[in-house]
Amino acid sequence: MDRLVPVYVLTGFLGSGKTTLLNRILDEARTDGQKVAVLLNEVGDANVEGALLGKDVPMAEMLGGCICCTIRADLGMELAKLARDHRPDAIWIETTGIAQPLEVMDSVTEASLYEKLELKGVVAVADARHLLDRVRVGAGKTYRLMREQLTAASFVILNKADLVGAAELDELKRLIGGWNPSASLVVTVRAQLEPDLIYAGVRGAEPAAGRSRPACSPGCAHDHEHEHEHDADPGGQIGAGHEQVGVLTHYLSGPVDSAAFEQWVAGLPESVYRSKGIVTFRDTGSRFLFQYAYRESDFLKISPQGTVHDVLVLIGEQIPRDLLVRQLERLTDA
Repeated sequence: MDRLVPVYVLTGFLGSGKTTLLNRILDEARTDGQKVAVLLNEVGDANVEGALLGKDVPMAEMLGGCICCTIRADLGMELAKLARDHRPDAIWIETTGIAQPLEVMDSVTEASLYEKLELKGVVAVADARHLLDRVRVGAGKTYRLMREQLTAASFVILNKADLVGAAELDELKRLIGGWNPSASLVVTVRAQLEPDLIYAGVRGAEPAAGRSRPACSPGCAHDHEHEHEHDADPGGQIGAGHEQVGVLTHYLSGPVDSAAFEQWVAGLPESVYRSKGIVTFRDTGSRFLFQYAYRESDFLKISPQGTVHDVLVLIGEQIPRDLLVRQLERLTDA
């Protein structure tokens, strides 16, 4: 069975420093001998930033629209193709600055139906000066979108910290902590941090042995004491606190009984508000595309071409991951 390829979403409003951070991630991967693929999304028809990432980077470009709305349906296929053609150690998606993160997360999970992929986390970058200005206004589409991006993240980078004062920085940290108490929070200048810190924060693990913590730039108020205090839950849970969205991806080891599966779906906790997947029913010998939303489920009989794995993806708040995995394992073992 092919190994799972982890997928990370990089979000943040226009000009926050996403591409600078992505370059740091790619440079570190080259040093470590790791292959990181990138999916870049631009609203315009030209990909200016892609040229900055290097010709050695496996890349897919999605231009002319936002992956959370106008070209959302194409995302799953592009991700699956990246994984199939290059078998990278990880895939990073840099969204356009106006993308709504929850819609992107839902789109990314579609790719799990086609290829062995797992959404590991959402990394949000915020421009400290811009965010502070929007907070002062306290309304408007940009403010709401910036807050959405930060609230959906499992790892938050408060960038350009040299452009605000110490008291203002503390105010922003408290504000973000209130919006998203489960996310790891790091303060940077010019997105200067060691990428391993991001992977550790998303996975809820300590940085790899032998790695030092990132050196702070002048003016950086990097909160070393608390940077791991609210790490994400391992294994794909994106923020385990109040109102934090989690994703559970589980590949089934075999077919299941249709009646037992429908009973399991009916018993899903209310905190699971979206699910999708491909299942094989042993009592009918058929495969189905499964969709679940707003306590309603739907099954569509399919005959996929090529290798398509049986998989379930669940999205919700405070997902009881271990319990649901045990229940699914019992269904396949029965």
